[in-house]
Amino acid sequence: MKIKIFLAYLLFWVGLTLAQDYPLVTIQDIQIPPDTLIGVTDPPSVLNGDTIRVQGLVLARPVIDADTARRVIISAGARWVTYIQDPNGGLWGGLNVLQDDTLLAHQGTFFDLVDTAQVVEFTGVVTEFNTTTEILLVLNPQPVPVQIVRQQTSRPAPIELSLSDLFTVAGTYNFDAEKYEGMFVIFRNIITSDRASNGNFKINDGLGHSAFIYNQSRYFKTGTAGEIPGYQPPLDGSYLSYLRGIVTTRTGGYYIVPVYPGDVGPAITSPPIISSIRRSPVEVNFNQDVTVTAKITDIDGTVASAKLFYRVNGGARDSVVMSSPDTIYSAVIPGLPDSSLVDFYITSTDNEGNLAIFPSDTTRSNYFYLVLNRPITIKDVQYSPFGSGFSAFNNYRIIVSGVVTADTANSYNRAGNATNRVIMQDGEGAWSGIWLNALNVAAGLNVFNLNLGENITVSGLIAEDFDVTRIDSITAITFNSTGNPIPEAQILQTGTIGTKAGGTVEAEQWESVFVGFENVSVPDANADGPPSNFGELFINDGSGNTRVELQDGNHFYHNVWDSTLFSNSNFIEIKQDGHLDKLTGIMYYSFSNYKLVPRYNSDFVGYTIVGVNDNQNEMPVNYSLSQNYPNPFNPSTTISYAIPNSGNVVLKIYNVLGQQLKTLINQFQSAGTHKVSFDASSLSSGVYFYSIQVYPANSGVDNFTKVKKMVLLK
Repeated sequence: MKIKIFLAYLLFWVGLTLAQDYPLVTIQDIQIPPDTLIGVTDPPSVLNGDTIRVQGLVLARPVIDADTARRVIISAGARWVTYIQDPNGGLWGGLNVLQDDTLLAHQGTFFDLVDTAQVVEFTGVVTEFNTTTEILLVLNPQPVPVQIVRQQTSRPAPIELSLSDLFTVAGTYNFDAEKYEGMFVIFRNIITSDRASNGNFKINDGLGHSAFIYNQSRYFKTGTAGEIPGYQPPLDGSYLSYLRGIVTTRTGGYYIVPVYPGDVGPAITSPPIISSIRRSPVEVNFNQDVTVTAKITDIDGTVASAKLFYRVNGGARDSVVMSSPDTIYSAVIPGLPDSSLVDFYITSTDNEGNLAIFPSDTTRSNYFYLVLNRPITIKDVQYSPFGSGFSAFNNYRIIVSGVVTADTANSYNRAGNATNRVIMQDGEGAWSGIWLNALNVAAGLNVFNLNLGENITVSGLIAEDFDVTRIDSITAITFNSTGNPIPEAQILQTGTIGTKAGGTVEAEQWESVFVGFENVSVPDANADGPPSNFGELFINDGSGNTRVELQDGNHFYHNVWDSTLFSNSNFIEIKQDGHLDKLTGIMYYSFSNYKLVPRYNSDFVGYTIVGVNDNQNEMPVNYSLSQNYPNPFNPSTTISYAIPNSGNVVLKIYNVLGQQLKTLINQFQSAGTHKVSFDASSLSSGVYFYSIQVYPANSGVDNFTKVKKMVLLK
């Protein structure tokens, strides 16, 4: 360790020299939104896309020990990650810091030597990942070393919060909680619920407010991924004296990340443990009794009683006492008429009066089943009416039939891409599609061999894969016929999907269904913002943005997530301000976002460029930035520029004080004449400046920089 610290300080002055090219800002400069964005859902940083220097107090070591245990603490793939906080403790003072590449060539950042309670200066690019503002360390053309400013004695005292300070109602957004993003907080006297096998759980205050506990730290993961052998999260219904951690955000709400052992306080009392809930029969016919069983135990006492609460078609709840000869409790729900929808949960009390409720969220997460006087269909299997996203047949084996609507598992248009995207659909409309997973498939069966238009019958296990319902552990596939027409794409409005939280019925009902959107624009060709690019963009038909994911299909369309895509003239770049008459594909869900996944070239209909145009017939000889037209303007204007060599282009808008207002372009572009539209609806009348910086891909060509003035008159 001493040798590495010596080397770090040896390179301190090198890092200082490299970093001086970038402005030193505060965390608040990055996090506080301008007045025009106050109250906006997930406001982006005003410095998004900019390279800056920032100082912060380190809340978590990137690795357990730089010499002896170089395993990461905060999980993010192979990357190094930490959270930093304003040394003075001011609100809007938290931030996530990452190093994308930790290979030897980029270890000159010495990020791995950073330790808890150090005040450290980082040089990186401000970016937005989903709903979180981050800093990605500068690695190219050479790594910029971090600079250790000073060492403090400990992490800062956590900010005392109540769960009501963070609480987000499903499908809504709590702007008032943004000021805590990335900051170290503590909650006291809380109740746990929603315990998951991977270590995640929820905390509740008993008043309807809750927050997710996210096992991003290896100290709070279970199994081989965890750092503490045998670690398990608290039992549902446990009363904790405290829990502390770092606030992070997802579209589903605010999450708390405990970092070190001791951040989750001890349980004051533990209620009974309710698990292994099953029903028999799996497929319920009309007037057929259903037996529900559960394993119920108590680790610090005895189980005093257990009850099953159920209701029919949303009516009043009935209760049945559960009997038990040992730890397996059971109760019977009497037979009901055809098409009845039954949902239920279980409660248990121990000898100390501690109450357990499973599932703890009896609004969205109840177990349920349908009474059907017919064989089940894909629509029955996918149906999830309460908002949990889970199927009534989750973890049960089923047999269903349908037509293959996507067979893009072996993507041949882009080398190395072989995403498992095989979908079957039964008829048309909501809930009618399902994903056929290639995992745990019986010997001799290959899901990837299925072809578009085949009518098949599949036997397998219904499971959830990161909140997507799938047929897993397939034991049989019967081919009924080939060459069948696939269902017509269900045309939706982009706002129907939008940015809704996982499980939201309005969006969830279209999961794995062949859908489409008409007359859509591309307001942003990179939904995650530079420098990150995960092959996703936004489309909008006027009703709201919806994500599109381009990397998983057998087509030639891209948004330059990989610059080598330019080498093939068949590839087509989807650009900002582009337009599509129609875009179809399969609805998917990942990383807290619903998104459309186009399958083939035929899913892209009538793609044209509206606001950004390349003139390939008149290749420019010199770099130029034209005067915007019209000028003066109200509220929109067009900016044209010419680049004779391909390279990365950055086009930004500034006010007269030199403050950056907007990044219009920050992406790799081919040589040619380009145009971009600028909408200044949110700005007041006055003088503004626009600047262009071009970094040619050819290292023998100088960079190009130019600034021009424009006037907005309203």
